[in-house]
Formats: sequence, structure tokens, C-alpha cells
Amino acid sequence: MKNTLFFILALMGFAQLSAETVNETNNQDTVPQNQNVQIIPKVDLHQKGALTFYWGSGSSVIQKQIADKIYESIKFDYPNVKMIIEGPSAIGYQYHVKDKVSIGMVYSGSNVKTSDLSMPNLQNPGDSTIFYYNVGLNTLFMQIDWFWGKIKRPKSTWSFHSGIGLGVFSVNISTELKKGTGASVQQIQNSVSTSGFQLTAIGVKHTMNALKGFGWFANLGAGMNSVGFTTGINYTL
Repeated sequence: MKNTLFFILALMGFAQLSAETVNETNNQDTVPQNQNVQIIPKVDLHQKGALTFYWGSGSSVIQKQIADKIYESIKFDYPNVKMIIEGPSAIGYQYHVKDKVSIGMVYSGSNVKTSDLSMPNLQNPGDSTIFYYNVGLNTLFMQIDWFWGKIKRPKSTWSFHSGIGLGVFSVNISTELKKGTGASVQQIQNSVSTSGFQLTAIGVKHTMNALKGFGWFANLGAGMNSVGFTTGINYTL
């Protein structure tokens, strides 16, 4: 699904890029020589001072691995258990301190949950507990990106970048009660924080004038946020 979404976004973007190129060529062909005309300059929405906010979702390779391990550990006690993955989702910003360099922050969060589980109270069979296990993954990184390619068009700006994010990675494991006293249920409450990273091998950012600075992005990278593609929308001031 993630690869399909990336392919659709890329196809739409390159279709627009081709259309803009054709329009520019046609406009140049139809301009009479020796006649003063107003030429529309190519805009640059990703220049020094530009601020881009973005939201997106990434691949869930890490989350699926965690879900598989949880399932293997409890499937004999709860053969009907199902694993639920939420995210990862990321929100952040890029500020261009230079045309080719941006700094920013990005937060990413996801959850790996079991479906609702039931455990009777061994001392009081009438008191059953409904609960689920949850693993929350959160990161907060400072992001530095280098923009090594740019295509400026009269209606939009494309840019290509690579970068790295460094910061804090935390894992929170908990038993969440929904009903009952929790008797006979193994209560788990544990949190671990460590340093983490996210490497962007190649990223594409596209911003359009007609949409008042809105656009889309797609990044290919690996780290604590996502392994594979991250895609989403962005807004540039």
C-alpha cells in the first residue's frame, strides 16, 4: 500500500512536471520575435528563509517485527489474539538556513497493540478482566537536510535532498485495563529511552503555487521512524 501511494504521488507529480515543461515550450514557440513580452519568472519556494511544515506516514517494518514477537509469546495462552498496528506517523518542519541546507525537528509515533484479552480472577471467577498489551514507540529528532537538486517552474518547485535526524527514541510497554480489577493479570509497565537516528537516502519535495504553498513529499530512508518510504503532505511559507 505504501509503495502504491508513493507511485501514485510520483506519477501525478511527474505528469505535472511534464505538462509545465510542454507549456513553457509552447509559450516560447508562440512568442513573436522582436516583440516585448512579459516572461513569467520561475519561482523558488524552497529558498533561504522558507519554512515547510509536513505530516506523513511511514512503513511499519519495525512495528510488524514487534507484533510478531508479541504474538509468538502469547499465542498459546490467547490463540485468538490479533495484532493491531497504528502508525508510524510523523509531523515536523524544515527551515532553510541556506538554499541548500535546512534544519528542523520531527516527531514520530506508533503503537503496537493486542486485541482485547480476557482473564478470569482465580479467586473470584465472576470477576473477569478485559485488557490489552500496548507497545508505544516515539521519537523526537533534530533533522538536517542537504538539498542537492532543485527544479524551479513558474507554477511549482521541486527539490531533492538527503539528510539525517538525531535525537531520542523511547519504547513504552504497558498493560491497559478496560474492565475489571486486573487480578491474575500480569501487569507490565516499563519505559526505555535511548539515542536514535533516521537516515534519509533520498527525498523529494514538491510545492505548488496554485495550492497556496501546499504540496507533497516522499522520502526513502531507514532508522527508528521508518524503514522504507515515508509519504505525506507539506505546506511551505
